[in-house]
Amino acid sequence: MTTIFRIQDAEGRGPWRPGFSMRWSEPRDDMDNLHPWFVEFSHRAIMESARGFIGCGCRTLPQMQRWFTPREYAKLIALGFTCVRMQVDRVLAESEIQLVFDRMLPLHRDVKRTALYPNRETA
Repeated sequence: MTTIFRIQDAEGRGPWRPGFSMRWSEPRDDMDNLHPWFVEFSHRAIMESARGFIGCGCRTLPQMQRWFTPREYAKLIALGFTCVRMQVDRVLAESEIQLVFDRMLPLHRDVKRTALYPNRETA
């Protein structure tokens, strides 16, 4: 088992949905360096090797902070999202900015809320 971090709602869905990211994301210069997992990795290979529920996240909180600024995260909290820590069964692909994982449990089960910006929020 591996511990990872991700942003998700109570149903286990992440905030990167078509049309939804416009509600919380802000323009920044470094966004061109943050590619979605299905662009960075082989979508087909990941889908073929998955045995359970797949998702994307980060190994560390500093990696998560690269994806979500404090202002963006505050907007996400207001929209019902939070940073969580969870155990995953396998890491299917990983780079220095993200990872894709496979988990037998649904993504909303057995997760622990975690402060993405510890000095600005309480977990």
